[in-house]
This record gives sequence, structure tokens and C-alpha cells, in this order.
Amino acid sequence: MFAFESVLVVDDNRSALMLLGQLLTGLGAKRVYPVASAEEALEVLEEETFSIILADYRLEGMDGVQFLDRLRRAGNNTPLMLLSGAPEQKEIIRASGYTKVDFFPKPFRIAELSQAMERLLAA
Repeated sequence: MFAFESVLVVDDNRSALMLLGQLLTGLGAKRVYPVASAEEALEVLEEETFSIILADYRLEGMDGVQFLDRLRRAGNNTPLMLLSGAPEQKEIIRASGYTKVDFFPKPFRIAELSQAMERLLAA
């Protein structure tokens, strides 16, 4: 079962935000906070903390790696799972050198995403 108190979900696709929110809530997440941009996520993170962040790699404006870079430079080390349908992005994310970050390919199975999030939190 899901062991996360709160999840920040970042995706510029409203349907994906709603779907991820429903999936995470169904898995037992106590609080799911959806935002539509990396910029909005950074603003929210100035005031709130989360157990984990799920962010789409391809966002309008700031992409997932740029978001990760801004997040870490601000001193925020919240575990971050970047979601992408482009498998080559995994190497870019690994090359970032940051800790507590992982890549998860789309499309995905719910149980596999949950397990990957659990592993990221345990790392």
C-alpha cells in the first residue's frame, strides 16, 4: 500500500493531472497537490513540503531537468520522479548528478509506478 503523506504532481496536461491525482489517491496518498507548471510548483514549494514530487519531463516553459536544477539549487532535496514517454531522457536525468531523483517511462502500470516511488524514497 502507498506510504506517502503528500505528493506534488506537476504536469501541463490537465487530463494527466486529474488522472495521476485519482491514481495516487486510490493508492492511499493522503494529499495530492496538482500544479500545471514547474514555475507554479516552485512557488508552492516555498510554502509547503511534500513526501515526493512527480513531474512530467516535457513541460511548457521549464522542462523537468531545469525544474530539478532550480529545485536543488534552492536547497530542496525532496525526492523527484520525472515521467516521460521519451526513454532517452533517462540518461539526461542520470547525468544531472543529483540525488533523490529518478526517471519513470510512460506509459506505465500503476503498481510499477508505486514500487518505483517506494524505491526512490528508500534510497
